[in-house]
Amino acid sequence: MTSPSSDSGARSAAELFAAGRRAEETGDLEHAYSLYRRAMTAGRAHADWLYRLGCVCLKTDRFDEACRAFESGLVDAPGDPRMLTNLGAALDHLGDREAALAAYQRATFHDRAPAAAFHNLGALYAEEGRTEDAVVAFSEAVRREPDADGYCNLGLVLLGEGDLVRALDAFENAVAADRECSRGHYYAGVCLLKRGRYEDALRRFDLVLRLDPGLVRAHLHRGVCLHKLERYKAAMAALTEAEAAFPEDGGLHFQLALTCDALGLAVDARRHYHQARILREDPARS
Repeated sequence: MTSPSSDSGARSAAELFAAGRRAEETGDLEHAYSLYRRAMTAGRAHADWLYRLGCVCLKTDRFDEACRAFESGLVDAPGDPRMLTNLGAALDHLGDREAALAAYQRATFHDRAPAAAFHNLGALYAEEGRTEDAVVAFSEAVRREPDADGYCNLGLVLLGEGDLVRALDAFENAVAADRECSRGHYYAGVCLLKRGRYEDALRRFDLVLRLDPGLVRAHLHRGVCLHKLERYKAAMAALTEAEAAFPEDGGLHFQLALTCDALGLAVDARRHYHQARILREDPARS
């Protein structure tokens, strides 16, 4: 039978933990951190308590302590996919990619693995050049939790592989999930441009700039589309807008040269060809 004193201590610890949970939910993370630590001093550190402490440590950049909390939690809850996912995130922040990868992989073995485990696993695979594995991971992430960011991540890997059909499908799914996802519209436009659908791509880049004027790279792609459609004056205006943001982009200067040529601006064309050649010979500047 539990003694009155130990029962009182357990209630005290539980109350501290509950107060910490309320503080965490309201965004007072430092107070939550203090309360969680006090709760674990006052009573036994349960797996769910360690998980919450680890989450707060992760949010406050205490990555070493977050690792210790999640690893301790896994002693009582081995294979817990949430614990493993966040352990992977903490290890990733500490630069231990190999251990992070292993944690994410262990998390994804579980039926209840969160979509974040697959997102994070896919990101590491993509960084390592394991594109097929990245596609599998991102595909599973959006199957479990369809969202714009997940579809964009999947689309970027496919785009990098030159799979324009599947990449475009992923970006269209991103904008279906969030009609104002400027990143999804932008990369859908890139796919359309690469597939020669210049009018469709142009409309998409126009929309991107309405949604996010700061995505100035869209001006360059607008200029390419307009050039392909032989609307050279409009192309020049768009490319000049892009040049203000990317004055040392060799590819942009080459496109400006082509458009100047089309407009009969021979002197300007030579200047841009020259600038494009210099920048391409010195990739560090481009």
